[in-house]
Amino acid sequence: MRLKKVIKNIAKNTGGVFLILIGCMLIFTPGPGLLTIFAGLYLTSFPGKPALVARIKKSKYYHRYVSNIEARIRSTFTRKNKKKNEY
Repeated sequence: MRLKKVIKNIAKNTGGVFLILIGCMLIFTPGPGLLTIFAGLYLTSFPGKPALVARIKKSKYYHRYVSNIEARIRSTFTRKNKKKNEY
């Protein structure tokens, strides 16, 4: 039972680090780099993580980025709903 938990933590942290590295590459290319980095940070576990996540969430750049993504999602759904209502 304990071995399963250790293997799960190793896999989760490896996946998180992998996402962080991919996110760093995506910052310089077109793609959701910051979103990928944030997902990687949420997956990994390291000392000081809660404080780092709280600081990132308080930053104005995070709110601007998240609100931009939310606006894109909202506009996509409204366009799809308008097309459905036209028929």
